[in-house]
Amino acid sequence: MFKELSQTETLEQLDVRGINTPLLPAFAYLDSDQNIRYDWHAHDRHQLMYAFSGTLRLEAENGFYLLPPQRAAWIPAGVRHRTTMHNVLSGSVFFDPSLVAAEQTGVRIISAAPLVREMVQYALRWPPGRNPEDALADSFFRTLGLLCVEWLKEEMPFRLPAARSGQIASAMEYTLNNLESASVEGAAATAALSARQFRRRFLAESGIAWRQFHHQARMLRAMELLVSPRATVTDVAYGVGFNSLSAFAKSFTRFAGQSPHEFRRSGEADARPQIWPAKADAVAAPGMASGRDATVLLP
Repeated sequence: MFKELSQTETLEQLDVRGINTPLLPAFAYLDSDQNIRYDWHAHDRHQLMYAFSGTLRLEAENGFYLLPPQRAAWIPAGVRHRTTMHNVLSGSVFFDPSLVAAEQTGVRIISAAPLVREMVQYALRWPPGRNPEDALADSFFRTLGLLCVEWLKEEMPFRLPAARSGQIASAMEYTLNNLESASVEGAAATAALSARQFRRRFLAESGIAWRQFHHQARMLRAMELLVSPRATVTDVAYGVGFNSLSAFAKSFTRFAGQSPHEFRRSGEADARPQIWPAKADAVAAPGMASGRDATVLLP
């Protein structure tokens, strides 16, 4: 079961954790949320979020994204989104827009090289209560902002597009609810369109063919299932509609860049990062303790 926060509760969390402090150009959080869903909101800063373990969903107005373990998400300033956090351990860095000369206006999932993990991990020593006159922190975040521009060039296809009409939205919902048995004929019937009309409308609204949408939805669902300790790779393969374990492994590896077994290991709980000590002269943000205890993450 998920705990669903209202918009008021979500905004209260942002305030309590210091996200709106105007004193700092950049800071970082560590979080370990379990089964919680935040309501729609936006930040005045860019957010780089890295998943050390677990999976989380990001919803934006142009689609649905999955952030799997050992990957990073980019959420530009001003973009409305909401997050659904499973058993997640993640770190985020928030940047003033002046620090990152990025032209991307939408959410992105990026291929996270080892350097991404190490940089986010080290940034966690500077929470929102850090000393605003710390020259080392300012220099570090400026460098990290420059690297983000390079990382954003390597987007990963862990996204499902949104529909623009009720008919196509209903077809997408049918597909997501019937991953193991969905067909283009069934999706067309749900949308009250002929198969030919449906294929044309679906492509025009989503930018991808229905079969590609179905395949990506199966792969994203497999990612969520694989990090559950109770599910075997065989269970996951059959659960998303594959009758052959080898066919599933081949499709998953091509999509995710890792075999199902490798992906499963990457999401294990022992991926907890090393947290460098926070600066002793950190200044507490409103509602937060100073120093290492202030290292938490925003949704």
